Amino acid sequence: MVALVLLAGVGPFATDAYIAALPELRRSLDTNATVAQLSLTAFIVGVAAGQLLLGPVSDVRGRRGIVVAGTLSFTLLSVVCALAPTGGILVAARLGQGIAAGAGVALCRAMVTDAWQGTQAAARFGTIASVTFLGPVVAPAVGGVILEHGSWRTVFGALAGLGLTMVVAAVVGLPETLPAHRRQAGGPRDAVARMGELLRDRTFRSHLAVLCLAIAGFFTYIGGSSFVFQTAFRVDEFRYTLIFATNAAGMAGAGLLFRVLVGRLGAARLRAAGVAVSTVATLALLVVALVDRRAEAPLVVPWALLGVVVTGMGLTLPATTALAQEAGRRFAGTAAALQGGLGFLAGAVVTPLTGVLGYTTLLPMVAAMAVFFVAASGGLVLSARRGGGVSQALHRASG
Repeated sequence: MVALVLLAGVGPFATDAYIAALPELRRSLDTNATVAQLSLTAFIVGVAAGQLLLGPVSDVRGRRGIVVAGTLSFTLLSVVCALAPTGGILVAARLGQGIAAGAGVALCRAMVTDAWQGTQAAARFGTIASVTFLGPVVAPAVGGVILEHGSWRTVFGALAGLGLTMVVAAVVGLPETLPAHRRQAGGPRDAVARMGELLRDRTFRSHLAVLCLAIAGFFTYIGGSSFVFQTAFRVDEFRYTLIFATNAAGMAGAGLLFRVLVGRLGAARLRAAGVAVSTVATLALLVVALVDRRAEAPLVVPWALLGVVVTGMGLTLPATTALAQEAGRRFAGTAAALQGGLGFLAGAVVTPLTGVLGYTTLLPMVAAMAVFFVAASGGLVLSARRGGGVSQALHRASG
């Protein structure tokens, strides 16, 4: 589990650890802000691509070899990033680093699915999710401490050290979880066919749809909240960091609560509770935004309601992951790839949405969030009425 947690947590950590150093990075490489920001974008694209490409490959080749190769690649590419002489080389290395990190994220889910079933697997997804949720909180703080004693290159040196730790953990702590007799036929055409089969499976498809809609609502908050709070509510950077960190801590706490409760209540019920909590809190926020157009209400009101939205995601994400992996158990690597890759892409697409719609008031961001969360709730209700997704997944998850 330590090795799996490292694999799952490295993506969020490596995304945010050097954000505060972007201006320094731009100056030291004598480049522009666009190239500096592209180093971040390239990593995010790489994480999505790594999941979509290497998850299906692991159904053919096995998990362990790809994990070890991925952790070694992450380590070496972190060194390349630390030594990069130009912005172009840094962006290319970050893309490769993201692909390696994405492989770890997808295969972490697949290996849990291989090794455990039902509520045992769901409980481990809850543990992994809790650590992953803390990444965006811990990474900037750790990066800030490193920057007090070094530069952006030092941050990537630290990521190389983390990569070495991952290599040791993978070699020592991770056995092969997919034996040869359970592997699939090779070739790109076969991989596409497996993806198609899962996407035609109504149960898996319903879980994937709910996941992508919930992630879209969550990433609308991620991409827009800093602009809204600092512009509409005139919050400084320190207070916004405090708001974001406390909300993320609530999500991590909900992930731990999921692990405790999943054995008694099941993943499907906890997923329904998480989506309902986020939806109701978002609709309450929408009422606040409509009534308080000038952002004159106490800051604690939107802060608390957004905290409830984010806490609900602490139940929704691990529960949906467990249910979708259970539904796609026959192709666990491909199922993990579709979840992670498409979910990540959904988040990336909506991240700039608030910038397009406007952020001088709370309303545009919250209205977009409400659309996505209400749609996710509608998807759960529809699948339940069809007698498919929720009830079948609950039966499977309960053993």
